[in-house]
Amino acid sequence: MTKLPEGKSRLDLVKSGLTGGLPKRGRFIVSIDRLQEDPNNERKVFHNMDDMIESVRRHGIIEPITVTQDGDHYRILTGHRRFRAAKAVGITDLEVLVRESDDQITRRFKSLISNIQRENIPAIELAETLRTLLDSGAVATQRELAAQIGKSEQWMSGMLRILELPARLQEELRHTPGIGYDVAQRIAQVDDSQFQEELVSAAAAGESTPSIRARISTFRTHQDSSQSRKKSRTSNMIQLSHREGSCTASLRAKREPGAREAMLEALRQLTQQVRGDDSLR
Repeated sequence: MTKLPEGKSRLDLVKSGLTGGLPKRGRFIVSIDRLQEDPNNERKVFHNMDDMIESVRRHGIIEPITVTQDGDHYRILTGHRRFRAAKAVGITDLEVLVRESDDQITRRFKSLISNIQRENIPAIELAETLRTLLDSGAVATQRELAAQIGKSEQWMSGMLRILELPARLQEELRHTPGIGYDVAQRIAQVDDSQFQEELVSAAAAGESTPSIRARISTFRTHQDSSQSRKKSRTSNMIQLSHREGSCTASLRAKREPGAREAMLEALRQLTQQVRGDDSLR
């Protein structure tokens, strides 16, 4: 457990947290009923709560939840999972660390940075939060937002591209724990929705990050090879055309020895067909 302030008993802390006005700073024990979750918290889906609940049942809350005063209650800044676990096991009083309230944008940035450092929320929820901050006008550009959270502009662009995934894959990312930000970005950069679906399923099944990267690398190699063959086939062809009024004549042949003679012969045969077709008179 965290160390109590000097000269204070737990009873003193309980009393100070439950009676009179709400303290604005310090470490206190307060009724769990006075705690409220932050509606703007980036985390929307809470995974693996069974393990957390069992840990809290056995050992209690080791690290105090960080909160800030909000009217007659405290709004949780960090520790939403611990708070939910405490409620699940019936804990009535919690030790909290009360901090001065920041403005909303500052709170969002602090929470965002904390979650990024721990990869503590699904990639899709992080991407949605980044997009919300950009759309809200809190920052002017992706570059500015990247600088604010200590990331590169390339990383920022990769995270936002996750929002371009098909809706069903976004929901799978939302409800599947363990798919890291790097993997989610790489999947979003693949230009094939069917292969993206295969990759998300593989990641959800526990396939390692290096293996996912190798899959993508192999896919792109095959893709480049296929495009190269297609270009080669195209560049190996000769195509001549001429338009006269509403009529277009076209000749196409492989670029190889004898191509000119073959095209002239094809043109001669076509000329004969046109001359012999009475319906064209």
